[in-house]
Amino acid sequence: MFRILKKSWSDACNQPFLLVVLFLYRFTWAFALFRIVKSHVVPLLSRYPDPGGPAGQTQLYLLEAQFRLGKTDLAAGYLSGLLLLLGIRMLLTPLLNAGVFYSLVHTRMGTGYRFFKGIQAIGPVFFLYYAAQMILTLLPLVWILPPVHSLNDLNGILADPGKYLFYGLAYAAYGYFIHLLFLHLQFGRTEKEPLVRTLLHLLASLLPVAGTALLLLVLSGLLSTGVLAATLWDAGIWTFLLYQAYTFVRTFLSVWSITAQHRIFRLKAKAEAA
Repeated sequence: MFRILKKSWSDACNQPFLLVVLFLYRFTWAFALFRIVKSHVVPLLSRYPDPGGPAGQTQLYLLEAQFRLGKTDLAAGYLSGLLLLLGIRMLLTPLLNAGVFYSLVHTRMGTGYRFFKGIQAIGPVFFLYYAAQMILTLLPLVWILPPVHSLNDLNGILADPGKYLFYGLAYAAYGYFIHLLFLHLQFGRTEKEPLVRTLLHLLASLLPVAGTALLLLVLSGLLSTGVLAATLWDAGIWTFLLYQAYTFVRTFLSVWSITAQHRIFRLKAKAEAA
């Protein structure tokens, strides 16, 4: 397993074009969300009354907010902006995946050429994979999320947080399994492997697949905790630079995770061919 991680580290380092493209993509997405929050949410929060002000101001603020959200079209502007960004992201993600996976397989082509060639060659098919992945990922929410019609329903949910914490952890594990499943399905499609054979390869190598993914998740979690702790300790210019550097590190970890799974996929395919 550690040998796979070591070799996949080198594979990730040999993809500078992918790292730059994905970093710019994530930076642009984060910047767009930041602009929405700054232009819409921050002005609302700036009107929140001071803690030492007259009694009843907080309740008045909440009542006003509830009225404006429920009786005006204020929320529509926020939701339309978020839905627009979400739609753009859902259109770009499968295209980026196609470019990334094609680049990992066809390493003899030029770096930029193989990325855009992958978008052209397998981009449309990857839309179908992405749609299926989203459906399977979101489907359990129909049973997990309870209906909330009033504050009493919300209070009932908050009265039993342990139950919904368990549901949340189970759903996160399920979602990541679906993510790994479609990683290997897309590897198989890129390398023109039959679907059934790809699934059999995944089942046969489930232990290294899960172990490698878990190790990289733990590493990513530790780095995230460290960056968050630094942010809370001192929100200065150095913290801002650290966060931007971490964005690139997080991008590298994502590519490293993909190359590690690709290594496992190829090792199983070679073992079967031998």
